[in-house]
Amino acid sequence: MHNDIARRFDLSGRIAIVTGGSRGLGKAMAIGLAQAGASVVIASRKLDTCEAVAEEIRVSGGSAFAVAVRMNEPTEVEALVRSTVERFGGVGILVNNAATVLDRTLDGLDLESFVGAFTTNLLSPLLLIRAARPYLAASGHGSVVNIVSIAMSTSTPGRYLYPPVKAGLAQTTRTLAVDLAADNIRVNAISPGTFRTDMVTKAMNDSVLARVAAATPLGRIADPAELVGPVLLLASDAGSFITGEVLTVDGGATA
Repeated sequence: MHNDIARRFDLSGRIAIVTGGSRGLGKAMAIGLAQAGASVVIASRKLDTCEAVAEEIRVSGGSAFAVAVRMNEPTEVEALVRSTVERFGGVGILVNNAATVLDRTLDGLDLESFVGAFTTNLLSPLLLIRAARPYLAASGHGSVVNIVSIAMSTSTPGRYLYPPVKAGLAQTTRTLAVDLAADNIRVNAISPGTFRTDMVTKAMNDSVLARVAAATPLGRIADPAELVGPVLLLASDAGSFITGEVLTVDGGATA
């Protein structure tokens, strides 16, 4: 690879936090960021599963450590930043991937589930960004990547929590991009389609997955590793003039 191209994607010396980083898309992105040179904090509810990913990164020669965090607990979200700064000295990249897929029908809506969905999927990313803001600014190349969903872009019968809150995070991404630009912090989002993760395969049987694949112009379900390229683009200097963007990665499904 040409040296200048490699330099643009090189994350050596940068520090990344990936929430929901213990499995699925979060795990794939955490490993990808580490392979690009970043020191990565793997954050999720269960310390043992986070530690397993961190160890996989370390065995491959990368730098990582694990932090247990409940994203619906604001004090724990802010403590995540403190732990990262204590361990690595700063924060340069945030990937807000943790989410609850809790959903309700119109008749099934209740205050507890509504508050839970919006706290985990929208309030917690905002609190994490706020806590990390001075460190992102000090890094000189701060980048935030929020993971949303194509569920926000299509009709979703019977679903009144997850799609709306992801739409809210997408809109928040645009607002943050403008508000944090003066600090040289870029804020973007990725809107994934259907990827072959444990969560998806538990929710959809083979026949459903086959129908989703058939309805996708590229004709298949994506592998989690296929989200690594998009997140590297937005997190690295390769995307240095991209901010306020919601990048759809869905094989053409919403087209």
